[in-house]
Amino acid sequence: MNTGGLIGLAFGAVSGLVGLIVGRVKAKKERGLDEVNDHIWKTARSTSWYATLVTIYILLLLGLLGLVTSLIKVLSILLIVHAFSWAIVGSYLSANLYKEEKADKDLHHIMLGFFIILGVVFIVITILFL
Repeated sequence: MNTGGLIGLAFGAVSGLVGLIVGRVKAKKERGLDEVNDHIWKTARSTSWYATLVTIYILLLLGLLGLVTSLIKVLSILLIVHAFSWAIVGSYLSANLYKEEKADKDLHHIMLGFFIILGVVFIVITILFL
C-alpha cells in the first residue's frame, strides 16, 4: 500500500475543503456572493467539464494505442485537468466581468499564466513518475 499517496490524497481533499469554506465565508462577508459570481462559476464549471470530456477522449485514444496503462495516471490527469480548467476559467471570467483596475486585471492574467504552467507541470510529473 502506498502510504504517501494516501496521505497526499487526504491532505489534498482536506486543504481543498478548508480553502472552499474559508473563501465562501470571506466572500459572504464582502458581499461577493451575487448573481455575477454565480454566473461566473457556473460557466467555469461547464467549461471545465468540456475540457474533461476532451481529455477523456484523448486518454481513451492513448489507451487504445497502448500508451497509457495506469489507472492512477489516467484519474490523476483527469482530476488535474478538471480542477485547473475550472480555476483558470473562473479566474479569467472574474477578472474580465467585474469592473477592476487595469493593474488588477494584469495581476489576474499573470496568475492565470502561472496556473496554466503549474497544471502542465503537474500533468508531466504525473505521466513521468506514476
